[in-house]
Amino acid sequence: MAKNIHSRNQTTRNHVSRNQIGRPSEGSLDPNELKSLIRDGLVAMNMADREAFIRSLEGEMRRINLNMRSYLIPLGIPGRSPEDLTPTEVGHLVRFLKINVPQAMTAVQKAISSYDVFHQLMEQSGHKLAA
Repeated sequence: MAKNIHSRNQTTRNHVSRNQIGRPSEGSLDPNELKSLIRDGLVAMNMADREAFIRSLEGEMRRINLNMRSYLIPLGIPGRSPEDLTPTEVGHLVRFLKINVPQAMTAVQKAISSYDVFHQLMEQSGHKLAA
């Protein structure tokens, strides 16, 4: 029995240390912080990377059977091409998704994980890191 407890404690310790050095998680942010992270990250990107991020987000949402454009209209964002969206509009969209469409957060996380600028902003702002 003592051996089982020791191995469980070791597993827990390994999990904690991996979490401490892992990637930032948007799950630890409230919707407004997430909106700011997305907006600031997109502002820091060049136009080509910004468009690639938006296409990536749209593609990830499509993979889970969500249509990004259908969420733009309720936000008052014209249904133009995703590449024409401003950083603020994308931030508002992600905030809306976090509040109202929690299943979309897997798509947001996958899109964010491809761009180091978001991880750098999380680290600079002092948020805890999580795997």
